Amino acid sequence: MKVLGIDPGNYCTGYSILEGRGNRYRVITYGSIKSRKRPENLGRIFSGLQEVIQVFSPEEIALESAFYGKNPQSLLRLGEVRGVVLLLSSINSIPLYEYTPQKVKNSITGYGWSGKNEVLMMVEKLLNVKPENHDEADAIAVAFCHLLSRRISVE
Repeated sequence: MKVLGIDPGNYCTGYSILEGRGNRYRVITYGSIKSRKRPENLGRIFSGLQEVIQVFSPEEIALESAFYGKNPQSLLRLGEVRGVVLLLSSINSIPLYEYTPQKVKNSITGYGWSGKNEVLMMVEKLLNVKPENHDEADAIAVAFCHLLSRRISVE
């Protein structure tokens, strides 16, 4: 199964494509979509993720769910990015699954309150890749969490 993992961000959205076969996982691609101008960033995120979907044909999408932070405005903007992902899921008829940051961190590090550096380190160690930033590492971790959850639910 191929999964598109997405770490939504206001100005940097991480994505990854992971393939899972039994208990083997392979990172096919990963990257991030960056933009500083609003509202153009939403269009850039949409077209960037649509291109990933067209090129790699993922069967499912795994998305890190929103959590409340200190800035309500940031949460609203994050909701806009999540809306873009929901739209892509609908347009392309790809089922979408959401995971809390704690569940994602627990699946990759074994501890739900791990820091960004611990997630990055475990992504590198477990999946033998070198993400350029935390957004890419988080997107890989989200896809890994989904594949692990699917494997456990099937067994």
